[in-house]
Amino acid sequence: MQLNLFENIKIFIEIVDSGSFTQAAENLQIHRPAVTKALQQLEQQSGVRLLQRTTRRLYLTPEGEEFYRRSKPLLSQADDLLESFAPERPLNGQLRVDMPIAFARQIVVPQLPAFYQSHPDLEIILSSSDVRRDMLRDGLDCVLRMGTLDDGDYVARPLGDIKMTTCASPEYLAQYGTPTTLDELQHHQAVNWINSNSRQVMRWRFQAADGIEEIAIPGKLILDNSEVYIAAGLAGLGLLQGMNFFLQPYIDRGQLVEVLPDIPCPQRRLSLLYPHRHLSQKVRVFAEWLEGLMVKLR
Repeated sequence: MQLNLFENIKIFIEIVDSGSFTQAAENLQIHRPAVTKALQQLEQQSGVRLLQRTTRRLYLTPEGEEFYRRSKPLLSQADDLLESFAPERPLNGQLRVDMPIAFARQIVVPQLPAFYQSHPDLEIILSSSDVRRDMLRDGLDCVLRMGTLDDGDYVARPLGDIKMTTCASPEYLAQYGTPTTLDELQHHQAVNWINSNSRQVMRWRFQAADGIEEIAIPGKLILDNSEVYIAAGLAGLGLLQGMNFFLQPYIDRGQLVEVLPDIPCPQRRLSLLYPHRHLSQKVRVFAEWLEGLMVKLR
């Protein structure tokens, strides 16, 4: 095994994650020709072409896709090995994480200045999306997920439970009335949410006297983006059911009104998913910090 193999793998992964040779060089703080040379050496060492390059973008070959999938955890495990012998070493490098838009905007980003005071050398690449991402394909170290998990290949670390709330705009309630029972919901309009993986419309969940009830409520609008979802509710397009911390500010300002307060929604579990049984020090520290933020939401 050549001594620079791991360095070449690291550069290859950065090329894929960043989407360009120039950005990879900038992220790694090396010269652009060194990135090209590292890829050439790695393709010579592996005996296959890993990337197809055009004037506009890069494409992983089938062999490159497999090499990336298998080398990403290998490199992470090497980093973990070094971290395990120097646990007090300041965190550095990059942490790539994806989380729901509402959680990123209202909970995480406002608190990041305090996190950086403790870990000034760590660079966080934070993508926020309400569409589920593939960790290995997208080069992520961890992702935040709400609700039931179906990612059997990953490890889930529970962070806490999120309170859910049902509400609507005053204009909607003035026009259609305020529901007082679950049966009355069938005479209302919902702004419904679609699961980005299954493409199924999510049922509404309530904690009734005899257990959890899941209900399909009629609606003319189906969304998969939390920012648009709240905008639809404010526009009077139907009932909403979502994370309380996201909706409560609008309720406090009178822009939304809680409905069915005596029939609450069951809480939903928030989890941090990562692809290895052994957490890296960066993911572990970030997870513990997120757990602290969750305590403030309770």
